Amino acid sequence: MISIKNLSIESHKSLLISQLNVHFKQGEFWAILGKNGSGKTTLLHTLAGFLNYKDGSIKINDTELKSLSILSRAQSISLLPQTLEASLNCTVTQSISYGRYPWHKNKYDKETEESIVNTAIKAMELEDIKNDSIQKISGGELRKVEIATILAQDSETMMLDEPLNHLDITFRFKLMELLKQLSKNKTIIIVTHDIQYVQEYCSHVIMLLDNSRTIIGKANDIMTKENLNTMLGISLPNKFMNKTL
Repeated sequence: MISIKNLSIESHKSLLISQLNVHFKQGEFWAILGKNGSGKTTLLHTLAGFLNYKDGSIKINDTELKSLSILSRAQSISLLPQTLEASLNCTVTQSISYGRYPWHKNKYDKETEESIVNTAIKAMELEDIKNDSIQKISGGELRKVEIATILAQDSETMMLDEPLNHLDITFRFKLMELLKQLSKNKTIIIVTHDIQYVQEYCSHVIMLLDNSRTIIGKANDIMTKENLNTMLGISLPNKFMNKTL
């Protein structure tokens, strides 16, 4: 479980989030929503331990995040950034296997390690290109490799920044179904602009509003037209609402 208490986050001397209090538990599928520049990515990277924060605390199972070693943190939290570049000249399988690094001291046998990687490859439907160089695959395929690497890392909490980027419509649904299934035994937190997927698949939502305010709760309770209009600063048409909510 990740416990957030009185968390305040600044960026470029501007207060993005003020006094955030929330608990992320196993069995929950969270979405972070907000306009561009509202602090969604900053919040996610802060929760993952990659950015400092102004005030408050972040605890992983009652241990301060800042006190955890890099390996312990990686065993607890995996982070999929919004964008990555295929800078290494390695195969798809090799790239995904790097997700197992946080567990190398556990000395799992080779068969177990290969099984975990192959399961991730299968989940992302990468079997046909698993021996290809990641520098020669498409943007959508590369995104699948990145997600498969997170799956192979097998952390207690998975954080994904815009995981649907570059994926076709069919696979977007498949991925959201997979994340929902994984959330039964893990904590899943995504950043997204795709409201329709949030309503369909996510259990909880954080809405980032103007003036460092937030709305937090169960998706069914807070994914209302009024709250979305407040978050987006516009009046959504009823036709749109009928399609998504």
